Amino acid sequence: MDSEWIFAEKLPVDEADPKALLDKWANVAEDMALVPALNVRMRVENGHFVVEVSPELYDVFRNA
Repeated sequence: MDSEWIFAEKLPVDEADPKALLDKWANVAEDMALVPALNVRMRVENGHFVVEVSPELYDVFRNA
């Protein structure tokens, strides 16, 4: 369900390393004992990498 994903970060495609960006958020998920593949996703939209996180990751991150 796409509506459940929450915006986390957005960087221009020509200024960001997609692997590094995704790894950064995957590490956040792992540090919070969550499975990165289920809690972090990245897409390209209008020339930007957009990182979105699950509500579970967002709640833990927000309250940390």
